[in-house]
Amino acid sequence: MTVFFYTPAEVLASPDEFENKTIRIGALVQKDSVEWDAQAIELSFKITEDSKIFIPVFYAGVKPDLFREGQGVVVEGKMKGELFVAGQLLVKHSEEYTVETDNKKSKEDYYRSIQAQ
Repeated sequence: MTVFFYTPAEVLASPDEFENKTIRIGALVQKDSVEWDAQAIELSFKITEDSKIFIPVFYAGVKPDLFREGQGVVVEGKMKGELFVAGQLLVKHSEEYTVETDNKKSKEDYYRSIQAQ
């Protein structure tokens, strides 16, 4: 299944076309733009693709564990004026899997101890 999303530049090129229409935007979380209110469970940040133009995003909900500045995201929701109100927030993650050195060592020790029995 292919999931289509717009870029910030596409949305900002004709914002009236996207007003109050449910869309997805794929971009990066702009550095130094994240504001997390844990009490209200509300997240505000800006998305960009080139660090020159931005769309401010508001999301009410639990912040995903992998959410970070500079991270790729896909937000689904509606443009409300200049603000994008997201109902869904998806975090893109690296396809590269690495094991921390400490964990790798303890796994190796564990396997050796099993084999020694």
